[in-house]
Amino acid sequence: MDNNMKISVQDERKIKRIKQTLAWVLAIFGIIVITSQVFPLSKSYIQGEFEELKQRLMKDPFPESYKQYIADEFAYYDPGKSYFENLFSSAENLQYQGVFTYDPRTKSNKPIIVNKEYRENMYMDIDSVDIQGIRITPNVESSDEKIYNQYLKYGLAHFKGTPLPGDGGNSFVYGHSAVLSFFNRHSNLPETIFTRLESVDIGDNVRVKKGTEEIQYVVRNKKIVSADDFSILKTQGDKETLTMMTCWPLGVGTKRLVVVAERY
Repeated sequence: MDNNMKISVQDERKIKRIKQTLAWVLAIFGIIVITSQVFPLSKSYIQGEFEELKQRLMKDPFPESYKQYIADEFAYYDPGKSYFENLFSSAENLQYQGVFTYDPRTKSNKPIIVNKEYRENMYMDIDSVDIQGIRITPNVESSDEKIYNQYLKYGLAHFKGTPLPGDGGNSFVYGHSAVLSFFNRHSNLPETIFTRLESVDIGDNVRVKKGTEEIQYVVRNKKIVSADDFSILKTQGDKETLTMMTCWPLGVGTKRLVVVAERY
């Protein structure tokens, strides 16, 4: 009888030790998982803050009256709506009639064209960050998450309502990003290829292949904007530009990373 009681007590102690060991193992595993996310996010955040600092140190070419104009124009948006719904509404309201942009090839002004019927896939190269032949789906209905997400699985999306690359004005292209711990294991996944956008720098070249045409751009601006900044859709003066956007911090999306390239 005493032997049975001793065995029972020993078994209970053994079970208790096993439970404690498992608890410690799970706790350590949890800490490792959390740490693996914290460091990449912190790095992304610090890099973004550095970009914002560089932006503040740059001489701002826009007069205060123009800034106020943009602020007033977009002030009416309901912040409860999703970001892309607001962007889509903004794109629908953009007016291009009688607006011209400069064509560096012909050295003359040309009208802005918005071709919402174009369906042929385009492809982007950014050699500096090893983005090669990434698909851009044209005229994606970006007000519906189910629609644009099905295209982003295969690359990037062109925002319907903005000009296509090569058609003047400001072409708007966007894609997903991912936290670096995931991206480093899946660095060639088309769905999150714009994670590399964070490493693009001023002066880098961007190429877009559209049919038989290859359109060349050079990066002129890189900035972090708030999630309710819809001015990124607007044409920049008489420049023909390509605006590229992804979520920031990478894979999180409390703000937006925006890279603007000018055609040459």
